[in-house]
Amino acid sequence: MSRYSINKSRPHFLTTAAAAMLAVVQGAAAAPSLDDVVAGVNIDPAQISVSGISSGGFMAHQFHVAHSEHIMGVGVVAGGPYHCAAGSIIDAVTKCSQFVMLECRQLGLDAKWCGKTDRAPKSGQEARRVAAASFAEAKTQEAAGRISKLAGLQGDQVYLISAEYDAIVPHGVMDAVFHFYADADKAAIEAGHIAYNRSFPARHTMVRDTFNKPAGGVVGNCPLPPVPPPPVDGDAFIDDCEAVARQRQLRERCVCPPAARAGAAAPCPPPGKQAVCKDLQDVDLAGAILRRIYGAQALQGGRVEVAESDVKAFDQRLVFGKFSDIPYNELQNASMAREGYVFVPPACRDGRQCRLHVAFHGCRQGGLTDRRPGQSGNLFAKFAGYNEWAQANDIVVVYPQVQVRNGTVATPPVNPRGCWDWWGQYYTHTGYHTQAGKQIRAVAQMINILAGGRELLPVPVR
Repeated sequence: MSRYSINKSRPHFLTTAAAAMLAVVQGAAAAPSLDDVVAGVNIDPAQISVSGISSGGFMAHQFHVAHSEHIMGVGVVAGGPYHCAAGSIIDAVTKCSQFVMLECRQLGLDAKWCGKTDRAPKSGQEARRVAAASFAEAKTQEAAGRISKLAGLQGDQVYLISAEYDAIVPHGVMDAVFHFYADADKAAIEAGHIAYNRSFPARHTMVRDTFNKPAGGVVGNCPLPPVPPPPVDGDAFIDDCEAVARQRQLRERCVCPPAARAGAAAPCPPPGKQAVCKDLQDVDLAGAILRRIYGAQALQGGRVEVAESDVKAFDQRLVFGKFSDIPYNELQNASMAREGYVFVPPACRDGRQCRLHVAFHGCRQGGLTDRRPGQSGNLFAKFAGYNEWAQANDIVVVYPQVQVRNGTVATPPVNPRGCWDWWGQYYTHTGYHTQAGKQIRAVAQMINILAGGRELLPVPVR
């Protein structure tokens, strides 16, 4: 008998209400299981990587640290260091991001008071101190057996970016992520394995170019100060910055104007501008991340155009059902959407080994964000730029999803912006940054499903 079957001894109006509820539940469960969507896929267990933007950047780094034994590369776009908020929602929005200060300014409160809410690192020394506390917490969790051995970070490939005009996650917070990975007394990843872009002219956004750009206004045109950004409600936080990058390249003389090419005195690029000019090449972040992780030689296929319809939905409740007897409650308590998304290149359905990349969206980017007439699904999964590279290079991309949950302190989760959990308090609580964290468990289970059902990543049962 179905767990949703109706008790016929109930009064008629209850039976009717239950039938209506059953219809809602069945309709919501229309997406197939991830097992069905990726049937026949063969994932190379040595080629699994993650990346993310904003809260997804925090989660990508957090997941990498928790499962470094099986994750060989990571991309962090405007994220922050492991356990940055130390379990405090106040630290999350003042020390690790600028949410409180931004809200303070929007409310028109006193600028002097607003400035006191900015507790992010302001110097290299402060960033190192934050990174030291972050790595110390990772060592504590490693000793307790709650995350992978940190030695698993050795040899991994890391791409980091903190855009020039990011008003939400300060440079100092991303600097702490860099020191977590690079410092000799921390992860000590080799310099040649880390790329850190600190000067690309963009706001807090997923940078992409014009390649396979959708028609209409889904993808922004890289608004920069003093030009105000578009209204938040209609903003996908995905921007085409190709024209902006070209203008900056000319200004910095990264590309010689005709006069210079004809024999003008100044070289291109001029001395001291090589790093900036290199940063300006990363106008396609998904490509920059995947090239860093897998190597340019491994991505010789370049990228090709793909259709929006090639991104397939799957039921995330069924993922929770793998390790919980109450998957619906578990999913709600983790603020996860009913549907996640996956892109599988046709070549990856014929039994050949393919790579796997997990892409974590940012705040306000999860769930059913594609509200165009006749469309549905998630804009980040369709247009962040990963699928075009994946199609040509045998990479399966999975897009786990969280969404807004307007709970209260008494009835969490409190997640009004639809962010991944990187602070714990009033959300998924203690252990959120370990292998036992609800969201980390769910994504680890997705990877295990994609890996053919093997228990590749540990999924602790709580």
